[in-house]
Amino acid sequence: MNLQTRIILMVKLGEYMDSNEPAWEEIKERAYHHNGWFTPKFIDEACRNITALYLKEELLQAWASKYKVADQPPTQQNIGIVMAGNIPLVGFHDFLSVFITGHQQTIKLSTKDDVLLKHLVEVLCQWNKDFSQYASFA
Repeated sequence: MNLQTRIILMVKLGEYMDSNEPAWEEIKERAYHHNGWFTPKFIDEACRNITALYLKEELLQAWASKYKVADQPPTQQNIGIVMAGNIPLVGFHDFLSVFITGHQQTIKLSTKDDVLLKHLVEVLCQWNKDFSQYASFA
């Protein structure tokens, strides 16, 4: 998957996260029931911040340009990420950074926040059959 495809996929994910899609609303509700600290207000605020600050095409293009992100990394690495669970989607930027650079990632989710990102990865896999080679869970 080339850089432009990865960027477009993240923009589409941002639109999904900003939507009222029934599946997304159900997952946010499930996350709240799983962790009572993840109130709907906190989840929505986290999603708004992620989409506004990271998942806009012009922002992703500028970021990739600034850091000279290659269309394909010279050698694809598998990056391990251990995510905290104190804030909804707290590790999203790590996930995004590894994906945009074209590397694989193995993610260890916190038991306190193992609903939202797992769902988003499933959605990405549905949209793009190649996505499954970029993210897996430990």
